[in-house]
Amino acid sequence: MKYSKTFGQWYDFLMQFLEKPYLRHRRARLLSGLSGRILEVGAGTGINFVHYNDNTEIIGIEPSPWMIRQAAERKRQSALGNRIVLHQTGCGDPALYEMMEENSLDYVVCTLVLCTIPDAEGALRDFMRWLKPGGQLVVLEHIRSHNKHTGRLQDALRPVWAKIADGCQLNRPTDRMIAEAGFIPVRQEWFRVGIPFYEGVFEKH
Repeated sequence: MKYSKTFGQWYDFLMQFLEKPYLRHRRARLLSGLSGRILEVGAGTGINFVHYNDNTEIIGIEPSPWMIRQAAERKRQSALGNRIVLHQTGCGDPALYEMMEENSLDYVVCTLVLCTIPDAEGALRDFMRWLKPGGQLVVLEHIRSHNKHTGRLQDALRPVWAKIADGCQLNRPTDRMIAEAGFIPVRQEWFRVGIPFYEGVFEKH
């Protein structure tokens, strides 16, 4: 997939209107108490790094060359920089499978990324395999609305949205997909910021 330089470089600016008032405190709540070996999928520009504590070992993967440059800068500035390793790769990439072993992760973190992974169902199966028994999947994602009218609007907007947002699928039913993958919900919350969002913590069965 070809990633947009413009989207990657302007992503943080565009997202600031959601981040400060709506998403930042949710990221902090989800991530600040984690410990152990963590795979952060779609690390993006590294916006999550500030929320981790010093009991973590973070493997960050991000396929966009434009975003990972910003993530590397945030890593450099972070007090946890020596605990963060970045790889320019993504789900489905053979290089990722070479790095990951079964039952090796304490957490998999996905924030605003499951909407973009081409084979999200396959990625969820991989996460299940890589997590240790009792390991957890942590997510913060936008989802397809349960309201049929809003859902249909998202369906209609999806093709255009995907073109301008590096393949993001505006209408992906991520909450349903996680349940179908067999993860056990520990905590989940649905909320709206213009479109429906979903926050949750799930345990490997």
